[in-house]
Amino acid sequence: MIPKNDLLKFLKNTTLVVVLVAVAITAIFIATPPDDKHLYQASLLKSNLLHTVPSPRIIIVGGSNVAFGIDSELMEQELGIPVINDGLHVALGIAPLNEIKDYLRPGDIVIISLEYYNFTDEQSFYGQPQYLADWVEFSPERIWYLRDPYKQMPSIFTIMLERKVNRQLNYYLNGFSYEAGRNFYSGDLFNEHGDFIGHLGENGNKQFEIADSVYPINLIESAYVFLEDFNQFALSKGAMVYYEAQAHRQTNCEQTGKKHLDRFFNRLKTKTTIPLLTNLDQLCLPDDYFYDTPYHLNEQGRRVRTERLIDSLKVALGLK
Repeated sequence: MIPKNDLLKFLKNTTLVVVLVAVAITAIFIATPPDDKHLYQASLLKSNLLHTVPSPRIIIVGGSNVAFGIDSELMEQELGIPVINDGLHVALGIAPLNEIKDYLRPGDIVIISLEYYNFTDEQSFYGQPQYLADWVEFSPERIWYLRDPYKQMPSIFTIMLERKVNRQLNYYLNGFSYEAGRNFYSGDLFNEHGDFIGHLGENGNKQFEIADSVYPINLIESAYVFLEDFNQFALSKGAMVYYEAQAHRQTNCEQTGKKHLDRFFNRLKTKTTIPLLTNLDQLCLPDDYFYDTPYHLNEQGRRVRTERLIDSLKVALGLK
């Protein structure tokens, strides 16, 4: 049997260690703010737009194919409705869609444009932990937008802590700067609508070699269940939901095969009641409309895609 004094001493020491660890962790979180030019810094702009822009408005959500590939200002001019580009990064999955649910109002129009990669497995659909940790770091209450927040909370905040410590160590030991690796993928290169514009203008002259890879067409059932549940939730709030196909590069389309592309959209039509805006006969765009990946449109491609989306939306809304 452990003597009472030894037990008390053990408990006091354990409590002290726990308190010191808690203080150290708290100090790290307070002393190490998020990277103020991280791409996800723009998520604060997008959240503010969701909060402040009056309804009815158009909200376009998806990965970087949306962030790079939509001219929201042109849409707003042509349709006479405020437009918010809520696209950011494919690895966040549908977590931003869960955030949008808190801001839906009657008359809103949500256009979903996920990327095929999101449908490859459940982690890709619901978001990858290391990227979700960066997203949550900018606004910790976003933990509640994850698929299973109570289960994911320990790992997400552990990843966040680890990345903060590494950030500080790299800075103090190696003089590491994020500027060199960031290039133009910076959170301050978004306009007032939430469009990424860092690849326009002078940066648009850069040349990148784009892989002629196959789009990963996989079909996970839980994805369609989620999308239909989101659609029904939006309808209950007086909002409408549409689906817009991601940007498609011609060579990658050909490598993938039309029957596989058609299968994806046919499954979307049969598994959900979300109307598809995209004309599948005009699905693929010329290779020279793309910037650095088969998902990112350059300035010319961005305009063509936006004009097509405007026309499709006018038809869907009975405006044309």
